[in-house]
Amino acid sequence: MFYFFRFGYALLRFSVRLAWVRKKAQQHCTAFLQSFEKEHHMHFDAATFRKIVMSHSLYLPIVNDVFAALHGRYTSHKEQESSIRYFIMASVYDNFFDEGALTPEQIRQITFEPYHYPAATADEIAGRAVHLYLLKEVKEQQGYKEAYTKMYEAQCDSKKQFDEQVSNEELYSITTRKGGYSVLMCRYYLDVEASAAEEKCWYTLGSIIQFTNDLYDIYKDLQSGIQTLPSRARKVDDVAILYEQLIANLKNSIQLLPFSFSRKQEFSIGMAATYSFGLVAIDQLKRLQGTDDFLPDLRSIPRKALIVDMHKPANIWRWMKFCYRYSKLQKN
Repeated sequence: MFYFFRFGYALLRFSVRLAWVRKKAQQHCTAFLQSFEKEHHMHFDAATFRKIVMSHSLYLPIVNDVFAALHGRYTSHKEQESSIRYFIMASVYDNFFDEGALTPEQIRQITFEPYHYPAATADEIAGRAVHLYLLKEVKEQQGYKEAYTKMYEAQCDSKKQFDEQVSNEELYSITTRKGGYSVLMCRYYLDVEASAAEEKCWYTLGSIIQFTNDLYDIYKDLQSGIQTLPSRARKVDDVAILYEQLIANLKNSIQLLPFSFSRKQEFSIGMAATYSFGLVAIDQLKRLQGTDDFLPDLRSIPRKALIVDMHKPANIWRWMKFCYRYSKLQKN
């Protein structure tokens, strides 16, 4: 009963702060991008500008602030601006990879030879500028360079997702590495001493976030011919078992964090608030499968049945139940 009230208070505080921080972060990010455009004599296209603002304003309260709270604080102004720069880089790199804006050789050059890369387009100018800035600013250079090298390799491997013959093992590797290293990079923008267990939390959360994105994008990925574990699943258990194992891995790492049990429990609730979105999507697939042994052919399912609408009260209730069920830690 004690945990019920503790959980309720923590979730209420998290939800209220989420709305407030997102609004402030959107304003801050918008002003930062406008200043950035003037400084570098370029303009983001509307879609990229909007993506940067929305990504940063969501990520700040549900990831960065949750990790910073382990160390007894929230993210600083400088750390928030590093996060904005990261999402500039991540967004233009999505344009480089997904839209074919640059050749593979150009992407390699701007990633590993940024000082010599002849940036010409707005995305190239922005990507090169923030990449060089963050390279200069991060304190732990070796770990950071290893993380973005691994992220680059996973992005290159993601081209295999257009091949129907790609194996589930390869898809799982691409999913976990692409998400894991992308989020692990952000750990280096916080001015904290992170233990190995904390770094593992960053990486595993990133893997979960990428898996969650795939669960929410089933309909879009089917239309685009992109192979993901959820889009090709024949049974709900094909994805549910893997997803729950990632959650178990994350909770195991949380238990190993060198902080008080109380602080780890608060952190676990914050992590559950993110990964429970994926559990809601899996629950929807379970209802779609029903009592059958297999899912129906997802290509034949209408869009409405595959889209997870988190504005529905029933889904909000499911999200809360999953947060409560999975977030509780056991005292060692």
